[in-house]
Amino acid sequence: MNPTLSKSLLTFGLLAASVLQASAAEPNGDQILRQMCAKLAATQSFSFEATRGIDAGLIAGQNIQAEARVSVSVQRPNRIAAHGVGKAGSRRVIFDGRTLTMVDEKKNLYATVPMRTTIDGLVNQLDEKYGFTPPLAEFAVSNPYSEFRSEAQSVSYRGKEKIGAGFLGLGGVECYHLGLKGKAADAELWIGVADQLPRKLVATFHRKGNPQVRVAFSTWNLATRPAAAEFAFTPAKGAMKIDMWTTAKMQATLKH
Repeated sequence: MNPTLSKSLLTFGLLAASVLQASAAEPNGDQILRQMCAKLAATQSFSFEATRGIDAGLIAGQNIQAEARVSVSVQRPNRIAAHGVGKAGSRRVIFDGRTLTMVDEKKNLYATVPMRTTIDGLVNQLDEKYGFTPPLAEFAVSNPYSEFRSEAQSVSYRGKEKIGAGFLGLGGVECYHLGLKGKAADAELWIGVADQLPRKLVATFHRKGNPQVRVAFSTWNLATRPAAAEFAFTPAKGAMKIDMWTTAKMQATLKH
């Protein structure tokens, strides 16, 4: 064989192998997460529904698992409303950029506190002062990617899976399956291949019993134009207004 031809064939073979390896390379998990977060961050207003399960080990004072159907409406930069319905009752969180209102519809109780800020500011202030955040707030802040990466030390790609598939695997939504590892918890996140929207989230916490939070998303609407009434609150007849205790006040009470 002609040495020059042999060398050319070898070079071509190596080049072809390199191209095949590049084409077969797995998608980048962090890049998929970035794309999902960028899509949400670029949306001025949106809504979604989710089924959320929280294991007892994550709920203070409760020994049973909590399940709820949650609906969320977001209008950036400073409006969010969430409504959760479960066996324990029905609760609302309403924020209009000036006031935060928490409602327990079963007990007919509500609390309001002045909070003139953005959704980002609301999340930070509630976490710092009251020790909680609105349901699924990490998807509503202005920079979801930063929120996720503040908790996740690494992001890995675990392949493609169908979420919500029926009998014999029919139907369902094809998703990228990501793994997120963090100090407080490890999470698995499924993101739609076609629409780049979150479809399922499972977070397993590093504590006794490995309790989980499980969320299945549905009914995403990125074209919604929520009415002002969604972020307004009028007390129901006979509703009682109560104080919303800060974390410091609760801790001080427990000491006595």
